[in-house]
Amino acid sequence: MINTAYPTIQERQRPVAVSYEANFVRNNIETCHVLFVGQSVVVQEMYNQQLKKRFDFFNSIWKNETIFSSSISEITNNSAYRSIIGLGQDILPFIINDLKINDAHWFYALEALTGQNPIKEYHKGIVPLMKKDWIEWATNNNLTDEN
Repeated sequence: MINTAYPTIQERQRPVAVSYEANFVRNNIETCHVLFVGQSVVVQEMYNQQLKKRFDFFNSIWKNETIFSSSISEITNNSAYRSIIGLGQDILPFIINDLKINDAHWFYALEALTGQNPIKEYHKGIVPLMKKDWIEWATNNNLTDEN
């Protein structure tokens, strides 16, 4: 008889090894993603919508959890902030758009995702000028709606 019961909480929390088959499926999904996202406008739009939903989800958690914090370390080490960085470079336009509207501390995430730091030395610590430098960099790199 096949056991069709769902795993208990304890069973779900146990570490599991990833099987060969699971790795094969994951690798093929990544390959399909690379092939189709760049080639199909419809697939690209669906991907962007899903990515935006994930970004908005983590962004709202991050902002709610750090709203009263003045510690840059606490703000940038928040798990939701780290999850946003984990979404990869495709979220850069979403971060830039949020940066245009809010004074959120996206500077660490932007540097982590791009490997760049366009903030001028004499602008460091002055949030409006730091924002301006990043928005200018994003515009020059075609990451904004305004080109």
